[in-house]
Amino acid sequence: MTGFRVLLLLSIVMAVGACSSGASTPAGTPTPEVDTEISLFIETAIPEVSDNPAPSNSQVPVATITSTGSASGPQIVFQNQNEQYLLFNQRIIEGLSAQDLDVHNVDEVFGYIFSRLPDEVTVYPSENYFYFVLYADGGQWWGNFRLPARTRADGDLSFAYFEFEDFPVGSRSGDTHAKMFNEPDGVFVHEQSRFVWEVEYQGKTVEFHFNELRQERPRSFALGPNEVFIQRTFDESGLQFFLIFNRDHNYFTWILNEEEIVPELITEFEDIPDIYIGRKSGFLFWNDVEHGNRKVLMAIRRASVQRNDYYDGPFDQLADNYAVETKVAEYMQRAYPDVRDNVDVYGYYLDREESLRVAISPYYTYGEHDDIHAYLALFEGATDPLDFISHGSALAGSGGALAQFEQDISTSTPVQ
Repeated sequence: MTGFRVLLLLSIVMAVGACSSGASTPAGTPTPEVDTEISLFIETAIPEVSDNPAPSNSQVPVATITSTGSASGPQIVFQNQNEQYLLFNQRIIEGLSAQDLDVHNVDEVFGYIFSRLPDEVTVYPSENYFYFVLYADGGQWWGNFRLPARTRADGDLSFAYFEFEDFPVGSRSGDTHAKMFNEPDGVFVHEQSRFVWEVEYQGKTVEFHFNELRQERPRSFALGPNEVFIQRTFDESGLQFFLIFNRDHNYFTWILNEEEIVPELITEFEDIPDIYIGRKSGFLFWNDVEHGNRKVLMAIRRASVQRNDYYDGPFDQLADNYAVETKVAEYMQRAYPDVRDNVDVYGYYLDREESLRVAISPYYTYGEHDDIHAYLALFEGATDPLDFISHGSALAGSGGALAQFEQDISTSTPVQ
């Protein structure tokens, strides 16, 4: 149809690590021939009225990522911003009803999704996860491809997916499948440049373009005299953040990057001055008037953590491609002295067989709005708001936990 483009949507979702021990079939098992009509999300562009319609074979629009430097404007400029995204319920129902794909066979699912990738993809999240959503066999599956900064030079491509639960009760209970693919599996990874890597599998080659985030200090606000800029990050929610470190009291702070496009409606929370909330993400921000009205992330939704969805917080999207330059692991060890000399340059533990890294999550996790009100009541009396926010991950809920937290804060001493 003239003016329409249809493609597989590889959607931004939560981060799931992959390891070979989680594979549902042995490494090196040939991928079965896949002949199926399992539905992924379908993205359909709304046609514009134009005297010169685009040819039917035109390319899918991509974002332009400028090179790092001291550019004065936004770094990422999305082309064809009038192209909306539509998801049709028909496609979901058809996907849920289809049973031709063995969703528990990690090799088969890998082959199916890889074969439907575009020839070039842009990986926005800064830990290099390229996400997808699949409806198949009565379930909704969220997952990702990842070329991990630590091991992609060794030919590793991580692949993982799990059964998504919209309303989990407690911890997730659905199936999870993960595997590290490399040459024995017929997957060949080649570096084209620092930020462009090729993956070849069964005669198909896909170029993965990493997000070349500039790593300059914030321009929209001044740092405090005791603050150090660590890195800029790009979250799977689409929001971008500055990671800041307090060198006097050794804690991290996440600050919304409003120098770039903010794809979110952020409004005042219940008319409370200087408290804002993302209507889609549920991220709660404090407007730090003394530092250029910067928005400091102070809380996230517990439901998003339980679901492991797009909005589980920016802790899982560090700027891995810049780990060496930003020395993030050194600051982790200052903030969490128990991990001293037990993490690599990316912050992964050295004494664990599985890939596990230090989580930088200096914010509160709330369940209901009553939790937010109880938290803000304590926040209002804080003598050092940023220090208070940095202890938010110690909270387990409302009521007694908040009262205990208030006592702990009043008696705590800085970690040196």
